[in-house]
Amino acid sequence: MSPSELISRGEYFSQWRGGGGQVCAVFPAQYPRELLWAHGVLPMEVWDPPLAPARAQGHLQPYICSVVRQGLELFLAGGLDDVGAILFPHTCDSLQNLASLVEDYLDPPAPSLFFYNPKAPFAAAAKGFYVAQLQTLERELTRVFGPQPPEGMARALEWSRRLSELYAQAYSRRAAGELGVGAAEFYRVLRGGEYMHPRDYIPLLEGWLASAPANGGGQGQGIILSGVLPSPPDLLETLDELGFRVVHDDLISMSRRLLYPPPGEGDPYEALAESFLSMPPCSTRGSSLSERLEWLKGLARAGGAQGVVFSVVKFCEPELFDLPELRRGLKEAGLPSLVLEVDVNQEVGGQAATRLEAFGEMLS
Repeated sequence: MSPSELISRGEYFSQWRGGGGQVCAVFPAQYPRELLWAHGVLPMEVWDPPLAPARAQGHLQPYICSVVRQGLELFLAGGLDDVGAILFPHTCDSLQNLASLVEDYLDPPAPSLFFYNPKAPFAAAAKGFYVAQLQTLERELTRVFGPQPPEGMARALEWSRRLSELYAQAYSRRAAGELGVGAAEFYRVLRGGEYMHPRDYIPLLEGWLASAPANGGGQGQGIILSGVLPSPPDLLETLDELGFRVVHDDLISMSRRLLYPPPGEGDPYEALAESFLSMPPCSTRGSSLSERLEWLKGLARAGGAQGVVFSVVKFCEPELFDLPELRRGLKEAGLPSLVLEVDVNQEVGGQAATRLEAFGEMLS
């Protein structure tokens, strides 16, 4: 499969289920996908389904973020009726409340599974807690989908290691100016990992990296893109049209969970726990502001970025709480920033394009 053949989430879901494959719908953001792969189950992540507002607003306050709202909209529209289970990681209060709403009041069509990530600062007990959570989830997956096949976990860890290598290669080539694609193509391909099985996605990613030109991407100001998702799509298109070079990102759905040491050898649960504890700093993991600020400054130095664009989902409390201090620290370090508050499927429009253009002129 080549990158040009990258199909939509819905199409891939239909093909997988049509072939008899099992699916677990997964709400954002960090979860042990290796356990699902080991059971032969496809994790289908629910981030920003393109649905018009309808029934979800009757169940949620108007100040709930659009990631949660759109996820509930998909559930109420029957989009999760054909999955074998629904997994809710404890990412933030809003997603935790969504898990309670679905499980306790809305009669889900499949078993609800829960996964509780430890929050920073990680004390000595954090690793043991994470291992215990993995063991609990493993028991639940066995109850719902049956036991792992022989060598299931070993194969899943191999896929995880290979994907880590490919993600690192994509990011390092882009930061060095050796990946000649724009932001829209870069994130379209990388978001395939949210819903494709690694047996299909790894060859696609390998083919894309092998065939992508070494130059020809944005030639303008280098920026870091920070926030939750590389969306809305027209934001990425606008960045490309204005010639911005997204040299790196600090996105919850992207580098904050993709760029971490892959699981090592030895006990798989211990290896997965060590990988989780080595992830980059993130507001949803309780990371300190000083860690996040140093991380952002390091990304800027490594890629030669001249500024940071925060694309923040409206009402995303973990991100919005950190934003004032991050911007202040970046300004002191000589890195200007721009904030765009967006809903996940809302077009940024001409006003945002004008602000981005002015920001680019200021950087130059």
